[in-house]
Amino acid sequence: MSARSGGPAPPILEVTARTARTWRRNGAANLLRMGHCAPTVMQTLLDASGTEAPWLVKLTAGLPGGIGNTGGECGGVTAPLVLIGLRHGLEPDDDGLPTVVAKGRDLLRQFAALEGTTACRDIRRDARIPLRCIGVVREAPVLCAKCLCGDGAGALTAEQRRAHGRLFADWHAKDFHCARSVLRHLDSAVAVDEQVLAAGSAFMGGTVFTGMTCSALTAGVMALGLATGAIENSRLRVLRMIATMAVGGDAFADRLNAFNRTMNLGHRLSQWFAAEFGSTQCRAITGCDFSRLDDVDRYLDGGGTTRCQVLAQRVATRVQAMVTGVNGLGRPQ
Repeated sequence: MSARSGGPAPPILEVTARTARTWRRNGAANLLRMGHCAPTVMQTLLDASGTEAPWLVKLTAGLPGGIGNTGGECGGVTAPLVLIGLRHGLEPDDDGLPTVVAKGRDLLRQFAALEGTTACRDIRRDARIPLRCIGVVREAPVLCAKCLCGDGAGALTAEQRRAHGRLFADWHAKDFHCARSVLRHLDSAVAVDEQVLAAGSAFMGGTVFTGMTCSALTAGVMALGLATGAIENSRLRVLRMIATMAVGGDAFADRLNAFNRTMNLGHRLSQWFAAEFGSTQCRAITGCDFSRLDDVDRYLDGGGTTRCQVLAQRVATRVQAMVTGVNGLGRPQ
């Protein structure tokens, strides 16, 4: 039963040497028939737990290339964050901060320790064929399972926990959450239920308060996947895409891979977003480091939450227009 049809979230996976080898092997096999990082990682995690949930794969369809091919957070990070959110939602830990924050930060920390970065652009660099991404896709499900099984202890300093707690308390009181607010505004254009909202839970403050890609933008890209996404399942088509990369052609043309269209729509959304708000990065837009109490206080005292609420509404409006354009007219707006 799929999680979205009312079934349970995928179970927490126990990591052993044997299961890790299996997930790495399956990750490589899935990559050969799917061709893109985030959907492959999600599918591998679903396979490992015996869960049928194609909507989760579609949710990640626009995330390859660092969230809409912008070079931001790697799909080896974003797909696991979706699953961590689906597992925990906004359930609080003992201090009242959502559990997804510590577990998400633990994932970011472990991923960066392994790869040296969480950014797609720094992983693939200028390689024509991004061979390094193969190792990332193989390892990401293992890291995700470890973080789901762990408690995130040590992922946050005391000051970070206080700063994040103060910010989240204000958002909660005002019924705001970067990603979930966008998704809630889209109910008429995109099928959104409690499982979808839970899946977006870790995307706040530029991904668990780190100030990276704006989480409202990320939610918009995920919504495009839900509404327009299709799933690639052809080794031959993936091989053709890789061959196109090798000769310097347009490997991300819509026709070459089922995920490409949504990824390209996500990129168009990111271009609009950057033009409207000056950047795609949370910290640049807010001018605040959410790990610092004084910055959080300045953000709150200066009406930062209200500005972010307006931003989320505008993203939702833009995504709704894009979805209507694709589904109604056959072309994006």
